[in-house]
Amino acid sequence: MNLSVMKNKSCLLSSNIQTKKIPASSFMRMWSLGSSQARIAGHFFTYALQKHFVDDDKKQLLQNEFYLKSALQLLGTMGYLKGAIMKTGQLLANLPQALPLEMIEVFESLQFEAPPMHFSFIREVFLDELGKEPEELFAFFDKQAFAAASLGQVHKARLHNGKEVAVKIQYPNIAATINTDMKTLEFLLQAMRFKKDLRYLCSHIHDAKNVFLKEVDYLSEAAFMEKNREIFFGSQVVVPVHYPEFTTKRILTMEYLPGQHLQHFLAQNPTSEKRNHFGELISYSLIHSWFTCKTVYADMHSGNYIMMDDGRLGFIDFGCHRQFEEKRWKLQMEAEVAMLKDDREELNHFFTKLSMHETINNLDEEWADLLMQQIRWVVAPIVAKSSFDFAEQEYVTHGVQLFKKSIQKGYARIDPFYNWSNRALLGHRSLMYRLKAKFDYSSLYLNEIKDYL
Repeated sequence: MNLSVMKNKSCLLSSNIQTKKIPASSFMRMWSLGSSQARIAGHFFTYALQKHFVDDDKKQLLQNEFYLKSALQLLGTMGYLKGAIMKTGQLLANLPQALPLEMIEVFESLQFEAPPMHFSFIREVFLDELGKEPEELFAFFDKQAFAAASLGQVHKARLHNGKEVAVKIQYPNIAATINTDMKTLEFLLQAMRFKKDLRYLCSHIHDAKNVFLKEVDYLSEAAFMEKNREIFFGSQVVVPVHYPEFTTKRILTMEYLPGQHLQHFLAQNPTSEKRNHFGELISYSLIHSWFTCKTVYADMHSGNYIMMDDGRLGFIDFGCHRQFEEKRWKLQMEAEVAMLKDDREELNHFFTKLSMHETINNLDEEWADLLMQQIRWVVAPIVAKSSFDFAEQEYVTHGVQLFKKSIQKGYARIDPFYNWSNRALLGHRSLMYRLKAKFDYSSLYLNEIKDYL
Protein backbone atom coordinates (compact mmCIF):
# COMPACT_ATOMS: atom_id res chain seq x y z
CA MET A 1 0.00 0.00 0.00
CA ASN A 2 1.77 3.19 -1.14
CA LEU A 3 1.80 6.52 0.68
CA SER A 4 -0.72 8.23 -1.62
CA VAL A 5 -3.24 5.42 -1.07
CA MET A 6 -2.72 5.70 2.68
CA LYS A 7 -3.32 9.45 2.58
CA ASN A 8 -6.50 8.94 0.56
CA LYS A 9 -7.74 6.41 3.11
CA SER A 10 -6.88 8.81 5.94
CA CYS A 11 -8.84 11.62 4.23
CA LEU A 12 -11.81 9.29 3.71
CA LEU A 13 -11.73 8.32 7.38
CA SER A 14 -11.66 11.98 8.35
CA SER A 15 -14.64 12.91 6.17
CA ASN A 16 -16.69 9.98 7.51
CA ILE A 17 -15.96 10.90 11.14
CA GLN A 18 -16.71 14.63 10.80
CA THR A 19 -20.47 14.17 10.54
CA LYS A 20 -20.74 11.72 13.44
CA LYS A 21 -21.44 12.78 17.00
CA ILE A 22 -18.96 11.56 19.59
CA PRO A 23 -20.54 8.54 21.34
CA ALA A 24 -20.85 9.06 25.09
CA SER A 25 -22.39 5.74 26.14
CA SER A 26 -20.15 3.01 27.55
CA PHE A 27 -21.67 0.38 25.23
CA MET A 28 -21.02 2.32 22.02
CA ARG A 29 -17.46 3.22 22.99
CA MET A 30 -16.59 -0.36 23.97
CA TRP A 31 -18.25 -1.67 20.79
CA SER A 32 -16.13 0.68 18.66
CA LEU A 33 -12.93 -0.41 20.39
CA GLY A 34 -13.85 -4.08 20.08
CA SER A 35 -14.68 -3.76 16.38
CA SER A 36 -11.37 -2.01 15.77
CA GLN A 37 -9.48 -4.73 17.61
CA ALA A 38 -11.20 -7.41 15.50
CA ARG A 39 -10.23 -5.66 12.24
CA ILE A 40 -6.60 -5.37 13.35
CA ALA A 41 -6.63 -9.10 14.17
CA GLY A 42 -7.92 -9.72 10.63
CA HIS A 43 -5.06 -7.65 9.17
CA PHE A 44 -2.57 -9.65 11.21
CA PHE A 45 -4.07 -13.00 10.12
CA THR A 46 -3.71 -11.98 6.46
CA TYR A 47 -0.13 -10.84 7.01
CA ALA A 48 0.78 -14.03 8.93
CA LEU A 49 -0.46 -16.21 6.07
CA GLN A 50 1.12 -14.24 3.23
CA LYS A 51 4.59 -13.83 4.76
CA HIS A 52 5.34 -17.56 4.40
CA PHE A 53 5.05 -17.44 0.61
CA VAL A 54 7.23 -14.44 -0.30
CA ASP A 55 10.90 -13.47 -0.27
CA ASP A 56 12.47 -11.30 2.47
CA ASP A 57 12.00 -7.98 0.63
CA LYS A 58 8.32 -8.66 0.03
CA LYS A 59 7.97 -9.88 3.62
CA GLN A 60 9.23 -6.52 4.93
CA LEU A 61 6.81 -4.72 2.63
CA LEU A 62 3.90 -6.83 3.94
CA GLN A 63 4.94 -6.08 7.53
CA ASN A 64 5.06 -2.33 6.87
CA GLU A 65 1.64 -2.54 5.23
CA PHE A 66 0.24 -4.39 8.26
CA TYR A 67 1.59 -1.68 10.60
CA LEU A 68 0.08 1.08 8.45
CA LYS A 69 -3.32 -0.62 8.15
CA SER A 70 -3.41 -1.22 11.90
CA ALA A 71 -2.39 2.36 12.67
CA LEU A 72 -5.03 3.73 10.29
CA GLN A 73 -7.67 1.52 11.90
CA LEU A 74 -6.71 2.87 15.32
CA LEU A 75 -6.57 6.40 13.94
CA GLY A 76 -10.14 6.12 12.72
CA THR A 77 -11.39 4.66 16.02
CA MET A 78 -9.55 7.13 18.23
CA GLY A 79 -10.51 10.00 15.95
CA TYR A 80 -14.15 8.98 16.32
CA LEU A 81 -14.11 8.39 20.08
CA LYS A 82 -11.75 11.28 20.96
CA GLY A 83 -11.31 12.19 24.64
CA ALA A 84 -9.28 9.90 26.91
CA ILE A 85 -9.10 7.15 24.26
CA MET A 86 -7.48 9.53 21.79
CA LYS A 87 -5.04 10.74 24.43
CA THR A 88 -3.73 7.18 24.55
CA GLY A 89 -2.88 7.44 20.86
CA GLN A 90 -1.10 10.74 21.47
CA LEU A 91 0.97 9.09 24.21
CA LEU A 92 1.93 6.26 21.84
CA ALA A 93 3.37 8.88 19.47
CA ASN A 94 5.83 9.81 22.23
CA LEU A 95 7.51 6.41 22.29
CA PRO A 96 10.52 6.54 19.93
CA GLN A 97 11.72 3.06 18.96
CA ALA A 98 9.11 1.39 21.18
CA LEU A 99 6.68 1.15 18.25
CA PRO A 100 7.22 0.82 14.49
CA LEU A 101 7.90 4.12 12.73
CA GLU A 102 4.86 3.62 10.48
CA MET A 103 2.57 3.57 13.52
CA ILE A 104 4.34 6.47 15.25
CA GLU A 105 3.88 8.73 12.21
CA VAL A 106 0.15 7.99 12.02
CA PHE A 107 -0.37 8.43 15.78
CA GLU A 108 1.51 11.73 15.65
CA SER A 109 -1.27 13.13 13.47
CA LEU A 110 -3.63 12.73 16.47
CA GLN A 111 -1.72 15.56 18.15
CA PHE A 112 -2.91 18.27 15.78
CA GLU A 113 -4.34 16.68 12.60
CA ALA A 114 -7.07 14.47 14.05
CA PRO A 115 -10.40 14.23 12.20
CA PRO A 116 -12.30 17.45 13.09
CA MET A 117 -16.01 17.73 13.91
CA HIS A 118 -18.44 19.06 11.32
CA PHE A 119 -19.05 22.81 11.59
CA SER A 120 -22.71 22.30 12.53
CA PHE A 121 -21.62 20.83 15.88
CA ILE A 122 -19.23 23.74 16.42
CA ARG A 123 -22.03 26.21 15.77
CA GLU A 124 -24.04 24.56 18.58
CA VAL A 125 -21.20 25.12 21.05
CA PHE A 126 -21.06 28.84 20.18
CA LEU A 127 -24.79 29.25 20.62
CA ASP A 128 -24.69 27.43 23.99
CA GLU A 129 -21.64 29.30 25.31
CA LEU A 130 -21.82 32.82 23.86
CA GLY A 131 -25.39 32.99 22.60
CA LYS A 132 -24.31 33.94 19.08
CA GLU A 133 -23.01 32.24 15.98
CA PRO A 134 -19.29 32.62 15.20
CA GLU A 135 -20.02 34.77 12.11
CA GLU A 136 -21.77 37.29 14.38
CA LEU A 137 -18.87 37.47 16.85
CA PHE A 138 -15.96 37.72 14.43
CA ALA A 139 -15.26 39.76 11.33
CA PHE A 140 -14.14 36.50 9.73
CA PHE A 141 -14.39 32.87 10.90
CA ASP A 142 -12.92 29.99 8.90
CA LYS A 143 -15.37 27.07 8.99
CA GLN A 144 -12.54 24.65 8.24
CA ALA A 145 -10.49 23.72 11.33
CA PHE A 146 -6.73 24.06 10.86
CA ALA A 147 -5.91 21.88 13.89
CA ALA A 148 -7.79 19.20 15.81
CA ALA A 149 -6.81 17.00 18.75
CA SER A 150 -8.33 14.93 21.55
CA LEU A 151 -10.60 17.47 23.27
CA GLY A 152 -11.22 20.20 20.71
CA GLN A 153 -10.38 21.74 17.37
CA VAL A 154 -8.99 25.12 16.36
CA HIS A 155 -10.33 27.57 13.76
CA LYS A 156 -8.68 30.68 12.43
CA ALA A 157 -10.67 33.90 12.81
CA ARG A 158 -10.27 37.68 12.72
CA LEU A 159 -11.53 40.18 15.28
CA HIS A 160 -13.29 43.36 14.18
CA ASN A 161 -10.10 45.29 15.02
CA GLY A 162 -8.25 43.22 12.42
CA LYS A 163 -6.36 40.99 14.87
CA GLU A 164 -5.84 37.37 13.70
CA VAL A 165 -6.89 34.86 16.34
CA ALA A 166 -7.06 31.11 16.88
CA VAL A 167 -10.33 29.88 18.39
CA LYS A 168 -10.27 26.53 20.19
CA ILE A 169 -13.71 24.92 20.47
CA GLN A 170 -14.38 21.92 22.66
CA TYR A 171 -16.08 18.88 21.16
CA PRO A 172 -19.68 18.39 22.36
CA ASN A 173 -20.10 15.81 25.17
CA ILE A 174 -16.35 15.46 25.66
CA ALA A 175 -16.55 15.65 29.48
CA ALA A 176 -19.18 12.89 29.42
CA THR A 177 -16.91 10.65 27.33
CA ILE A 178 -14.06 11.09 29.84
CA ASN A 179 -16.34 10.04 32.70
CA THR A 180 -17.57 7.08 30.65
CA ASP A 181 -14.09 5.89 29.67
CA MET A 182 -12.78 6.10 33.22
CA LYS A 183 -15.81 4.27 34.65
CA THR A 184 -15.41 1.58 32.01
CA LEU A 185 -11.72 1.18 32.81
CA GLU A 186 -12.49 0.95 36.52
CA PHE A 187 -15.17 -1.67 35.79
CA LEU A 188 -12.69 -3.75 33.76
CA LEU A 189 -10.21 -3.59 36.62
CA GLN A 190 -12.75 -5.25 38.92
CA ALA A 191 -11.77 -8.49 37.21
CA MET A 192 -8.41 -8.00 38.96
CA ARG A 193 -9.82 -8.03 42.50
CA PHE A 194 -7.26 -10.64 43.45
CA LYS A 195 -4.40 -8.26 42.59
CA LYS A 196 -3.04 -6.58 45.72
CA ASP A 197 -2.43 -3.29 43.87
CA LEU A 198 -6.04 -2.88 42.70
CA ARG A 199 -6.83 0.06 44.97
CA TYR A 200 -3.71 1.85 43.77
CA LEU A 201 -4.66 1.25 40.14
CA CYS A 202 -8.07 2.77 40.88
CA SER A 203 -6.41 5.82 42.47
CA HIS A 204 -4.48 6.36 39.22
CA ILE A 205 -7.73 6.26 37.25
CA HIS A 206 -9.43 8.75 39.58
CA ASP A 207 -6.45 11.09 39.38
CA ALA A 208 -6.33 10.89 35.56
CA LYS A 209 -10.06 11.57 35.37
CA ASN A 210 -9.73 14.68 37.55
CA VAL A 211 -6.86 16.02 35.44
CA PHE A 212 -8.66 15.38 32.14
CA LEU A 213 -11.85 16.98 33.44
CA LYS A 214 -9.87 20.04 34.51
CA GLU A 215 -8.37 20.10 31.02
CA VAL A 216 -11.84 20.58 29.50
CA ASP A 217 -12.23 23.77 31.56
CA TYR A 218 -10.83 26.37 29.16
CA LEU A 219 -11.09 29.10 31.79
CA SER A 220 -8.58 27.17 33.89
CA GLU A 221 -6.34 26.79 30.84
CA ALA A 222 -6.58 30.52 30.08
CA ALA A 223 -5.44 31.33 33.63
CA PHE A 224 -2.40 29.06 33.35
CA MET A 225 -1.66 30.45 29.89
CA GLU A 226 -1.64 33.98 31.29
CA LYS A 227 0.72 32.96 34.09
CA ASN A 228 3.14 31.48 31.56
CA ARG A 229 2.83 34.50 29.29
CA GLU A 230 4.09 36.63 32.17
CA ILE A 231 7.07 34.43 33.03
CA PHE A 232 8.20 34.05 29.40
CA PHE A 233 7.63 37.70 28.46
CA GLY A 234 10.67 39.12 26.69
CA SER A 235 12.17 35.69 25.93
CA GLN A 236 12.19 33.70 22.68
CA VAL A 237 9.31 31.60 23.97
CA VAL A 238 6.04 33.23 22.87
CA VAL A 239 2.81 32.53 24.74
CA PRO A 240 -0.28 33.91 22.96
CA VAL A 241 -2.55 36.57 24.46
CA HIS A 242 -6.02 35.25 25.22
CA TYR A 243 -9.23 37.27 24.79
CA PRO A 244 -11.55 36.92 27.83
CA GLU A 245 -14.58 38.39 26.01
CA PHE A 246 -14.48 35.46 23.57
CA THR A 247 -13.45 32.81 26.09
CA THR A 248 -15.71 30.51 28.12
CA LYS A 249 -15.39 27.11 29.73
CA ARG A 250 -15.68 25.47 26.27
CA ILE A 251 -14.29 28.16 23.93
CA LEU A 252 -10.79 29.65 24.13
CA THR A 253 -9.83 32.56 21.86
CA MET A 254 -6.16 33.46 21.65
CA GLU A 255 -3.66 35.30 19.51
CA TYR A 256 -2.80 33.42 16.29
CA LEU A 257 0.90 32.55 16.06
CA PRO A 258 2.12 31.78 12.52
CA GLY A 259 4.65 29.02 12.02
CA GLN A 260 5.08 25.27 11.65
CA HIS A 261 4.49 22.23 13.81
CA LEU A 262 7.41 19.86 14.29
CA GLN A 263 6.32 17.42 11.57
CA HIS A 264 6.28 20.11 8.87
CA PHE A 265 9.42 21.77 10.24
CA LEU A 266 11.37 18.49 9.97
CA ALA A 267 10.01 17.83 6.47
CA GLN A 268 12.05 20.84 5.25
CA ASN A 269 15.26 19.14 6.41
CA PRO A 270 16.35 22.02 8.69
CA THR A 271 19.99 22.52 9.68
CA SER A 272 21.33 21.03 12.89
CA GLU A 273 21.67 24.60 14.24
CA LYS A 274 17.93 25.18 13.83
CA ARG A 275 17.09 21.79 15.34
CA ASN A 276 19.31 22.46 18.34
CA HIS A 277 17.90 25.98 18.72
CA PHE A 278 14.29 24.82 18.95
CA GLY A 279 15.28 21.86 21.11
CA GLU A 280 16.81 24.26 23.58
CA LEU A 281 13.74 26.54 23.55
CA ILE A 282 11.35 23.61 24.12
CA SER A 283 13.54 22.46 27.04
CA TYR A 284 13.57 25.98 28.46
CA SER A 285 9.76 26.14 28.24
CA LEU A 286 9.49 22.99 30.36
CA ILE A 287 12.20 23.76 32.93
CA HIS A 288 11.37 27.43 33.47
CA SER A 289 7.65 26.77 33.93
CA TRP A 290 8.47 23.87 36.29
CA PHE A 291 10.62 25.94 38.65
CA THR A 292 8.87 29.31 38.35
CA CYS A 293 5.25 28.10 38.53
CA LYS A 294 6.02 24.93 40.54
CA THR A 295 3.89 23.16 37.99
CA VAL A 296 4.23 20.08 35.82
CA TYR A 297 3.33 20.85 32.20
CA ALA A 298 2.28 17.33 31.20
CA ASP A 299 1.34 17.75 27.54
CA MET A 300 4.68 17.95 25.77
CA HIS A 301 3.98 16.87 22.22
CA SER A 302 4.56 18.32 18.77
CA GLY A 303 1.04 19.73 18.42
CA ASN A 304 1.58 22.21 21.26
CA TYR A 305 4.63 24.00 19.84
CA ILE A 306 5.07 26.28 16.82
CA MET A 307 8.43 26.83 15.15
CA MET A 308 8.18 30.45 14.07
CA ASP A 309 10.05 31.86 11.07
CA ASP A 310 11.88 34.47 13.17
CA GLY A 311 13.40 31.76 15.39
CA ARG A 312 11.00 32.14 18.30
CA LEU A 313 9.03 29.22 19.74
CA GLY A 314 5.25 29.44 20.00
CA PHE A 315 3.97 27.72 23.17
CA ILE A 316 0.25 27.37 22.53
CA ASP A 317 -1.56 24.84 24.75
CA PHE A 318 -1.79 24.85 28.54
CA GLY A 319 -4.66 22.52 29.39
CA CYS A 320 -2.91 19.54 31.00
CA HIS A 321 -0.91 20.55 34.06
CA ARG A 322 -0.52 19.70 37.76
CA GLN A 323 0.40 22.16 40.51
CA PHE A 324 2.82 21.06 43.22
CA GLU A 325 1.59 21.56 46.77
CA GLU A 326 4.24 23.15 49.01
CA LYS A 327 4.98 19.93 50.91
CA ARG A 328 5.31 17.89 47.73
CA TRP A 329 7.44 20.60 46.08
CA LYS A 330 9.88 20.55 49.04
CA LEU A 331 10.15 16.77 48.75
CA GLN A 332 10.67 17.06 44.97
CA MET A 333 13.51 19.57 45.35
CA GLU A 334 15.22 17.43 47.97
CA ALA A 335 14.94 14.48 45.60
CA GLU A 336 16.31 16.42 42.62
CA VAL A 337 19.37 17.52 44.60
CA ALA A 338 19.88 13.89 45.65
CA MET A 339 19.51 12.80 42.01
CA LEU A 340 22.29 15.15 40.94
CA LYS A 341 24.52 13.80 43.71
CA ASP A 342 23.56 10.20 42.93
CA ASP A 343 22.78 9.86 46.64
CA ARG A 344 21.00 6.47 46.84
CA GLU A 345 20.49 6.66 50.61
CA GLU A 346 18.66 9.99 50.35
CA LEU A 347 16.73 8.82 47.29
CA ASN A 348 15.52 5.75 49.17
CA HIS A 349 13.66 8.14 51.49
CA PHE A 350 12.08 9.71 48.39
CA PHE A 351 11.20 6.26 47.00
CA THR A 352 9.53 5.41 50.30
CA LYS A 353 7.33 8.51 50.11
CA LEU A 354 6.72 7.97 46.40
CA SER A 355 5.46 4.43 47.00
CA MET A 356 3.44 5.50 50.05
CA HIS A 357 5.26 3.29 52.56
CA GLU A 358 5.97 4.11 56.18
CA THR A 359 9.61 2.95 56.30
CA ILE A 360 12.45 2.14 53.90
CA ASN A 361 12.23 -1.49 55.02
CA ASN A 362 8.94 -1.80 53.13
CA LEU A 363 10.48 -0.84 49.77
CA ASP A 364 10.40 -3.32 46.91
CA GLU A 365 14.17 -3.53 46.26
CA GLU A 366 13.80 -4.67 42.66
CA TRP A 367 11.48 -1.76 41.90
CA ALA A 368 13.77 0.72 43.70
CA ASP A 369 16.78 -0.53 41.70
CA LEU A 370 14.86 -0.09 38.44
CA LEU A 371 13.78 3.40 39.49
CA MET A 372 17.40 4.26 40.29
CA GLN A 373 18.42 3.20 36.78
CA GLN A 374 15.67 5.39 35.34
CA ILE A 375 16.82 8.37 37.40
CA ARG A 376 20.39 7.99 36.18
CA TRP A 377 19.04 7.93 32.63
CA VAL A 378 17.01 11.08 33.32
CA VAL A 379 19.88 13.06 34.81
CA ALA A 380 22.43 11.99 32.18
CA PRO A 381 21.95 15.22 30.14
CA ILE A 382 22.45 17.27 33.33
CA VAL A 383 25.52 15.58 34.77
CA ALA A 384 27.13 15.67 31.32
CA LYS A 385 27.76 19.40 31.97
CA SER A 386 28.36 19.92 28.27
CA SER A 387 26.59 19.50 24.95
CA PHE A 388 24.38 16.39 25.08
CA ASP A 389 23.16 14.36 22.09
CA PHE A 390 19.54 13.36 22.77
CA ALA A 391 19.44 11.15 19.67
CA GLU A 392 22.52 9.16 20.61
CA GLN A 393 21.51 5.55 19.89
CA GLU A 394 22.76 3.98 23.11
CA TYR A 395 21.01 6.60 25.26
CA VAL A 396 17.67 6.28 23.42
CA THR A 397 17.73 2.46 23.34
CA HIS A 398 18.54 2.28 27.06
CA GLY A 399 15.61 4.60 27.84
CA VAL A 400 13.19 2.48 25.81
CA GLN A 401 14.39 -0.69 27.54
CA LEU A 402 13.90 0.87 30.97
CA PHE A 403 10.42 2.04 29.99
CA LYS A 404 9.48 -1.49 28.86
CA LYS A 405 10.84 -2.99 32.08
CA SER A 406 8.81 -0.50 34.09
CA ILE A 407 5.62 -1.51 32.23
CA GLN A 408 6.39 -5.20 32.73
CA LYS A 409 7.03 -4.64 36.43
CA GLY A 410 3.54 -3.15 36.68
CA TYR A 411 4.17 -1.51 40.03
CA ALA A 412 1.05 0.53 40.85
CA ARG A 413 1.78 1.57 44.44
CA ILE A 414 3.00 5.04 43.43
CA ASP A 415 1.68 8.51 44.14
CA PRO A 416 -0.45 9.23 41.00
CA PHE A 417 0.86 12.80 40.88
CA TYR A 418 4.15 11.55 39.48
CA ASN A 419 2.45 10.02 36.44
CA TRP A 420 2.34 13.56 35.08
CA SER A 421 5.99 14.41 35.64
CA ASN A 422 6.87 11.09 33.97
CA ARG A 423 4.58 11.97 31.08
CA ALA A 424 6.25 15.38 30.74
CA LEU A 425 9.68 13.78 30.77
CA LEU A 426 8.72 11.16 28.19
CA GLY A 427 7.23 13.85 25.94
CA HIS A 428 10.36 15.99 26.24
CA ARG A 429 12.75 13.17 25.38
CA SER A 430 10.58 12.19 22.40
CA LEU A 431 10.64 15.74 21.03
CA MET A 432 14.41 15.96 21.51
CA TYR A 433 14.85 12.63 19.75
CA ARG A 434 12.70 13.72 16.81
CA LEU A 435 14.70 16.95 16.52
CA LYS A 436 17.99 15.06 16.89
CA ALA A 437 18.84 17.89 19.27
CA LYS A 438 22.32 18.35 20.68
CA PHE A 439 22.95 21.22 23.10
CA ASP A 440 23.99 22.10 26.67
CA TYR A 441 20.88 21.02 28.58
CA SER A 442 22.86 21.03 31.82
CA SER A 443 23.32 24.81 31.88
CA LEU A 444 19.59 25.38 31.32
CA TYR A 445 18.63 23.11 34.19
CA LEU A 446 21.32 24.14 36.67
CA ASN A 447 20.51 27.82 36.13
CA GLU A 448 16.92 27.18 37.22
CA ILE A 449 17.67 24.93 40.21
CA LYS A 450 20.62 26.98 41.54
CA ASP A 451 18.53 28.47 44.38
CA TYR A 452 17.86 24.97 45.73
CA LEU A 453 21.40 23.59 45.54
